[in-house]
Amino acid sequence: MIGVEHVRVRLAAILIASIVAPQLRAQTPERIPIPYRTYVAINPLGFPFDIASVEIESAVAPGITIGGLASYTRLDHDRYTTFDAKARYYPGEIVLRGFSVGASVGHTRFTTSDTSGAIGYPTIGLLVDYNFMLGAAGRFVIGTGVGAKRVIASADERDPFGVDRAVVTARFVMGIAF
Repeated sequence: MIGVEHVRVRLAAILIASIVAPQLRAQTPERIPIPYRTYVAINPLGFPFDIASVEIESAVAPGITIGGLASYTRLDHDRYTTFDAKARYYPGEIVLRGFSVGASVGHTRFTTSDTSGAIGYPTIGLLVDYNFMLGAAGRFVIGTGVGAKRVIASADERDPFGVDRAVVTARFVMGIAF
């Protein structure tokens, strides 16, 4: 037979559970639905100036994306062609939107007016970016950012081409998310 004290303990446990359980459930963060996971963008400055790029980025996990970039820059008679693979982390865990930090690995080819040839070097880099998602559906992407790349080559290899050990980069793109 169940004692009165045993019933009181069970009723108290049920009462506490009914009060605490909804509180615990309310503290669990809800996942925000992410409408777009991929974008393709270009640098519109390629039209009036000789600074062009195309990039693609796609979500692989909450807040994490991978992507690629191809760019061409011509300043006077110096040309830089870059191909990079990138990984970004969005601390807000909504991919493609807002602040992100990341890393890149790639290859940059330098052609300068001071020399008669061109040379390419592998690079690794750090990125700090911000994407704005605009429009009624939030599909129009404007991306900005800065970064720095380390050129993986000795000073003896870089100096004849006037290439520094580290190169500062800038990012400005417009595109569509899907």
